[in-house]
Order: sequence, then structure tokens, then C-alpha cells
Amino acid sequence: MPHSHAQPTRIAFGSPDAPETALAEALRTLRADTSLHAEWIVGLATNRNAPHEVVRRVFTVDPLPEARYWLVYSRLTPMTAEVAVAHPEPRIRVMAAENPYLPPEWRAVLAEDPDPKVRRVAVMLAREYGVELPVELTVRLATGPEPRLRYLAAGLRGLPDAALLSLAEDDDPRVRAAAIGSWSWSRLRPEVRAAAAADPDPRVHEAVRHATHVDAPLPTTVQGFLAETEGRRRGAAASTAPVDAALAALLVTHEDSSIRHAAARNPHTPVDLALRLVADREPFVRLAVSLRPDVTEEQRARIAYTVPPGRHPVPDWVKDRFGDPDALRETAASSHVLLRRGVTCAPELPADVIERLAADEDYFVRLMLCENDHAPHELLVEMFAGWDGLSWGMLAHRSNFARPGLARFADDPNARLRYAALFDPQGGQDLVERLSHDEDALVGRRAASDPRLPRPRLVELLGEQGVARAAARNPSLPAALMHRLLDAVGVDR
Repeated sequence: MPHSHAQPTRIAFGSPDAPETALAEALRTLRADTSLHAEWIVGLATNRNAPHEVVRRVFTVDPLPEARYWLVYSRLTPMTAEVAVAHPEPRIRVMAAENPYLPPEWRAVLAEDPDPKVRRVAVMLAREYGVELPVELTVRLATGPEPRLRYLAAGLRGLPDAALLSLAEDDDPRVRAAAIGSWSWSRLRPEVRAAAAADPDPRVHEAVRHATHVDAPLPTTVQGFLAETEGRRRGAAASTAPVDAALAALLVTHEDSSIRHAAARNPHTPVDLALRLVADREPFVRLAVSLRPDVTEEQRARIAYTVPPGRHPVPDWVKDRFGDPDALRETAASSHVLLRRGVTCAPELPADVIERLAADEDYFVRLMLCENDHAPHELLVEMFAGWDGLSWGMLAHRSNFARPGLARFADDPNARLRYAALFDPQGGQDLVERLSHDEDALVGRRAASDPRLPRPRLVELLGEQGVARAAARNPSLPAALMHRLLDAVGVDR
């Protein structure tokens, strides 16, 4: 069982009238526990109410415990982001730059950091994450002295067209190649295009080839299909091209099952030809026929299709119906489970459709409904209690999850439901205090970080291994106590 320093923390931080000898002994015990120090530091660094001076003190700790995890992957508080970006150590600023949630204004600061590695990481990830930096900054990066930054700037959102086109004449071939694409090619001056076409660098040559390549139309006739030698284009023709009746007839009888599957999906294949595949020997071909929009519900019900495990894409024609309430009602009533699952992804659903889907016999229809904000409270709680997928924790953050009445689960045998009880907005201090003693780590940590937790119990939990970090992250922790924790760790004021 993890060791506890609840008694020393009570004396050191919760007993203002404690005798000096007891206080000194408690502080000696806490100062010696370096593992507890790490928990406090990480908790304070991610505490949304930690004032600037506390966060500044935290970032003087060297090394920062577990910074590779919380500084890179957590949603940083505005104060933590500000202090991290201004940290004197480049390695800390690099980690801040790697954080995908770093606010754009701070990423812009790091994009012009004095350290070249910090600059590169900040700009590279701005490009990768699609962060829009200030226009004047993108121009400075595109016209600056560093070839690598000019190369990265070519892919930044918000870079003015003129700046991008100018990079096609850059001294560095990698930058020139990055600036040449199908959009920019026709907009370049003729002499620039001529120079690029004659450029000896293989990267520029490849960029020009891609920019000027024009795909020939896909074959739509039997003759054209048989003459096509590239397998990728044959497959694309079978699945998307406006094939004529003769080619469609060839495709649905083709010996290659992938071609028959493509023909079954092709909206240009006449439905009477597609229905010839309902008895195909390949299950995935029969499934493709069953998902066509022009197949009636009666015909669909007669197809012996099999739905493989896993997530399946929503058919495009179902997406096209998302804005039509009557079409959504029709699709939600389909016998086909994948069509009903697809409906759950609609941004807006009529109340009667939500009710129908929430009662669906298919588990994954109900689960997928919970992935959007449509699901009723009762369904969210049901799935939260039993779903074992990686996304189960996100269900607690759906808009319909937190409701008065969840406190009724405080003594439930299911630890997840006890955890859910803490989301009851009317749950009081007694509920949170009781669940802070829960043997389940998830429940205990959630209670330790709950701002409703009574102060004496919060102080105790600062000394409990396993929950001390959550207690230090509790937004109700007074700033004065935050400073006292750092004093105990030995962090200079």
C-alpha cells in the first residue's frame, strides 16, 4: 500500500496552532520525501488557478519532473504557457513548442525564439497542426536568413500568395521545391516556370512533375478499360467513373473480386446490374451492394451481408442526407445496421430520431450516438458504466452527462459509476469528501481534484501518494498553501 504522510501534512499545512516541535518534525518528514515533491510540482504546474508567482517558482525546478509528459501533452493553463515560453532553458521552450494545444500567440513567440531548434520546432508544428500565425510573422519567416524556416514557411496557413510565389526563386532548392505545386505553377512568371523546368535539382524536378501532371480521364467503356494498364486507374474507374452499360456489365462479372466490389459501390452502375452481386461469393462485395442508396429496404433485407468488426466509414449518400430531417428518419429506421450507425454522426438530429437510436438493438449504434452531443443522459451513463474502449472517459464530458441525480451512484459497486457521482452539479462537500476515501484510484484522484473537497481533507491528501498530484491540482488550493508546498520542496521564493 502506498505510504501516507497525511498526518505530517495536517500538522504542517492544516494546524496553525501546532507546537513548534511537531511542526518542525512534520516539515522534516515532508522535505525528505522527494517522490511527494514531484507530485506537488506537477500538480501545481497544471493547476488552473495557480498564480503567476507560483508557476514561476515551479519552473525554476531543475529538472522539472515528468515534463516530457505534462508539458508536451497536457492542455496548459494560460499562466503555465506564458511561463514555459519565457523559460531560460531552450529544452523547456522546445517542449512547450511541441505541445499541440499551445495557444497560437505563444507559438508565434517561439517561432522567433533566439534558439534555432526552438524556432524550427515551433514553425514545423505550426505547419503540421495548421496553426495560423500572424501574417507579418509568416512573411518574416519566408524572407528570413534560415533556409529551413523558409522551407517550413512555404506550408504555413496565412502566408500571402506573393510571399509563397517568391519562394519559387529561392537560393535553396528544397525551398524552391516546397513553393512549387499545382496551385502556384500557373501563377508563376513564365521565366520562373522555365527556370524551374530546367532546374537540375531532383527535388525541384519532382515538384514540377507533380505540379504539371494531368491525369487522363478514367476509362468509361469496355475498350478503354481493357486498354488501361495501371491497376490503380482500373480500380478507380470501376468505383467512380461514369461507366456505360456494357462496361458495368463487365465489371460486375469480373474475375477480380476487388473490381466487383468497386462496381458494387459505383453509383453509375445500374442498380439492376449491381443486384446481380447479391449472391457474390465474397462477403465484402455483398456488403457493398447492401449499402447502395438505390437499393430498396426490401431488397436490402434479402441480401446476406456480413458486417465485419470495427468502425466503418459513413456512406457519402448518408452524409448528404444529414440536413434533411425526413431523410434522417428514414435512414434511422433502416434494417441495415451500418446505415443506422451512420445517422448517429449527423450534426443535428430530430428528437424522435435520437429516441429511436438510443433504443437501438445494436450496441454500436448506441455507442456512436454517445460520441456526439445528441445522446440522452441515461444512455451516456449506461455506456460510461460499461464501455471498455479508449474513449469511454470522454463520455463524461458530453453536454448531457453531468446532471443532478448522479450522486445516487456514490455507493455503487461499479467504480465508474462512483466516479460519475462526482459529476453531479448538486453534489455537496459531504459527497466529495466521502468519495475521496474510495479505494479505486480513479475515483480517489477525481475527488482529490474537486474544488468542493473540504479544506482539511484536501490538506490530508497532499500527503497521500497516488492522489497528492491531483490534490495539488485542485483549483481551490489557496495560493499561500501552494507557496508553502514549494517552500517544503526547497524551491527559492
